[in-house]
Amino acid sequence: MKIILEDNLFYISMISTVLISLLVAARFLLGRRIHRVFFSLAWMIVLVRLLLPLCVSVSVGYPEILDRVNGWIRSVPTGRYFLIWAGGAAVSVTFFVVRYVMWGRILREALPIQKVPDIDEEMFTFMGIRVYVSDRIASPVTYGIFQQKVLLPKYYMELTREQLKFILIHEKVHIDGHDNLNKCLVILAVCIHWFNPFAWMMYVCCNRDLELACDEKVIRQVGEDSREDYAGVLISLAQGRPAAKPIYSGFAQNAVKERIVMIMGYRRVRVWNYILCVVLALFSLVVFAVPVKTEEVAELTPQNKHLISTPKREEKEENLEAVEVFKVIDEDSIGTKAEVVVKTKEKVPLRIKILFRKELAATNGSFISFQTKGKEWEAGIDDEYDGTVTIPEAVRYKGKIYPVKGIGNYTFYKCRKLRKVVIPNTVEEIKDRAFESCESLKTLRMPENLELVETNPFVGCRSLKSFLAPEGTRMKGQYQVKKGVLYTDYGRFLKVFPQGKKMKKFVLEEGVCQIAVCGFYGAQVEEVHLPESMLRVKSRAFQNCQNLRVVRAHRETVFSGDSLAGAWRARILRYD
Repeated sequence: MKIILEDNLFYISMISTVLISLLVAARFLLGRRIHRVFFSLAWMIVLVRLLLPLCVSVSVGYPEILDRVNGWIRSVPTGRYFLIWAGGAAVSVTFFVVRYVMWGRILREALPIQKVPDIDEEMFTFMGIRVYVSDRIASPVTYGIFQQKVLLPKYYMELTREQLKFILIHEKVHIDGHDNLNKCLVILAVCIHWFNPFAWMMYVCCNRDLELACDEKVIRQVGEDSREDYAGVLISLAQGRPAAKPIYSGFAQNAVKERIVMIMGYRRVRVWNYILCVVLALFSLVVFAVPVKTEEVAELTPQNKHLISTPKREEKEENLEAVEVFKVIDEDSIGTKAEVVVKTKEKVPLRIKILFRKELAATNGSFISFQTKGKEWEAGIDDEYDGTVTIPEAVRYKGKIYPVKGIGNYTFYKCRKLRKVVIPNTVEEIKDRAFESCESLKTLRMPENLELVETNPFVGCRSLKSFLAPEGTRMKGQYQVKKGVLYTDYGRFLKVFPQGKKMKKFVLEEGVCQIAVCGFYGAQVEEVHLPESMLRVKSRAFQNCQNLRVVRAHRETVFSGDSLAGAWRARILRYD
């Protein structure tokens, strides 16, 4: 499993709808059998899903229909509707804020409670809560979020000691459970997902279940023998109740009939209730899960191009082919890193940086020379070398093996005669300008565990005609190679078009949403067709494409101001 950041609000909302629907169905079918405390906890899981933009990738196999549904959800161009969403969210926030302010003014007029004849003053203080009286309410209510207080209606002196006890215990349970804060978070989720009717359904059901869960806790405190008395108080105070208020917890304000039925039918929690609770909690984790293909699934197809791939397999040190250190350049005094030189399979010296605390190594071409004369940046190898370089899988230093997981900045900087680079599958990152101006490099096979490619590290590779996928044509991370072009975001983001790939016309397939910075840098292509799904063409995307004449794009595709920098012949033609 792997935690990933999910920035598609529509996807989060739709996947949360699955659990909301299941909870509403379970509430309708099993509401009298499952205690509402369990439902209130389940609603909190949904709430976290709606507010937290995180997902957990899970390796599973699943039907093609789910694959297509997942792809459709992720292909929705949410960026186009941002202003509509922002307007709806602003209206929703304004609605709830105005209601809060209006009722807040009324409730702030409440006065501290006076002594009641025949009722001990300790009843109002033993729970550690502040009690006030208001002539603007018809039933007790808990007001506030952090500094909460209980408000009683003006006829509180007519209540018996037993009735006041039930009321105060009920409101105390609301305070201890931070129900008003939970209601605020529910309102926040509704304002963010205002376009989803299931979010409003959650708002209604969650508020009801918080009240029902509170009633259950009260019964457990006062005893099942007091159920009838408690229900009687609830019925008497429900007469002439005020309009529902969004962020306050009241004694007799929500679904009185449903609450009475639950109170009178209350039974102690059975073991199978706990079992159902565990099953519900485990199943609810589906709202955080993103399904990915298992290792046994064949190569990616157009139908499953939007899927998140399988988690990366951990390489075992004993299976890595490690090389010995040939020379130590420097090792810092605190023992965090070391600069060393190793010899590749071709006996070429290659500079390596070892990070002891992260237990990994990286090709280190980012060496800054502080000499008065000489290069400011130096390549990680001899820049006059003519031939092949095989980057080692690991480095053995002081008896320990460090896998090579990165190709650093400027590693092969201006190695103009370098013809081939063999990258091991241990490599996860390729840094900015790692292969800049490698003019003789024609093809490059990508490692299967690739996780990060910075801004076009292949600028100036004018002979580079194609990227190659790893053996089996599959990559384990978000990167893909299709027709020699490197994509990221599981095929939706064109990362690098090989500079030496000569084409008269290049047509991007539907589903590609963005072109990266310097994505087509120096490309030898005359015409580019962008699909309707293309949302954005980033800065310098077509920089120095001197042969480029036409870029055909949908009228809603957004181009950065300098996306055609240096492509002086190019023009953009829009289509509907």
